[in-house]
Amino acid sequence: MFSLKIITRIILNTLLGLILVFVWLKFVNIDEILKTLSKVNPISLLPIFFFFILANAIRSLKLKIFLQSVKNISFRQLFFINGVAIMLNFLIPIRAGEVAKGVYLSQNYNLPMAKSLVWIFLDRFIDFVVVFIAAAVVLFIIPTSLGLNFALISALVAAVLLLITYLIVYKHNSAQKLFDFFENLLILPVLKRLFHKITGYFLETFQVLKRPPKDLFLIFFLAVLAYFSDAAIWVYTFSAIGVGEDIFKMFLAQLLSALTYLIPAAPGYVGSAEASGLLIFSGVFGIDANIASSMIVLFHVCAAIFVIAFGFISLQVIKFDLQEVWSQLRNNSKDG
Repeated sequence: MFSLKIITRIILNTLLGLILVFVWLKFVNIDEILKTLSKVNPISLLPIFFFFILANAIRSLKLKIFLQSVKNISFRQLFFINGVAIMLNFLIPIRAGEVAKGVYLSQNYNLPMAKSLVWIFLDRFIDFVVVFIAAAVVLFIIPTSLGLNFALISALVAAVLLLITYLIVYKHNSAQKLFDFFENLLILPVLKRLFHKITGYFLETFQVLKRPPKDLFLIFFLAVLAYFSDAAIWVYTFSAIGVGEDIFKMFLAQLLSALTYLIPAAPGYVGSAEASGLLIFSGVFGIDANIASSMIVLFHVCAAIFVIAFGFISLQVIKFDLQEVWSQLRNNSKDG
């Protein structure tokens, strides 16, 4: 099903996850965490699952609006293919979910495979830009251990990403000259060809962002709203263990957590979820390590239940065959 390269990546990521679990256990009292979790009322978990569904619905609507200039995609189908993608990313965190969405769009809407994949990753790129913009703003409001420098760095990264996007979308010739300049700096012909191919796809596919300002505003607004829905999940997870937390603090925590998804993770995000949660909640916000870890463990369990259940339901609803996804992943691993 998978190439040797992919299997090797999964094994290495799993080992990293186990190491992170070991490190995490050094900082927490597992007996205290289990004691806290034993007091959780199952009814208090219902809002968590509601906001899981809401966040998925918001992101599905965002993707529908994002692709509207290319093809009118059914919201229902996007809702369930997102469910499949979330499950794949959770179980096999090698961007299998993004590939699945690209394959589905290509198969069901006759869109070119290469462009579909780039559009899906471009949708994720928008989330990435939103993370830096929103983090730069919120970091000036909510006190953390990160300090002012991190807020300034976030603002700088956001500005650079927006500038590059603006050049590609609205100043096509200037972007082409910039890419040609960097291409000439490459020595190996194979790197030149690869760089030329990738930048060519960017120049072509980024044109999907050449939209009226109100459309772009709506896309960015929905991205922010989705992160607020994610934040509500953590507010209610903390509430389930008897701790009250502010929605804006959890919003910032979600933004910081989004950056950790760039780091390789084990299947099920075992280890990385606990380690990053401890780092963010205790290291950045100063929340007690055992309380923070109790919340993260509870969230991790709820997320696993929702993601796997909703993912399998989604597979049955849209009757999506994953064989082409595995094939595409094998091809990508050979190319990269």
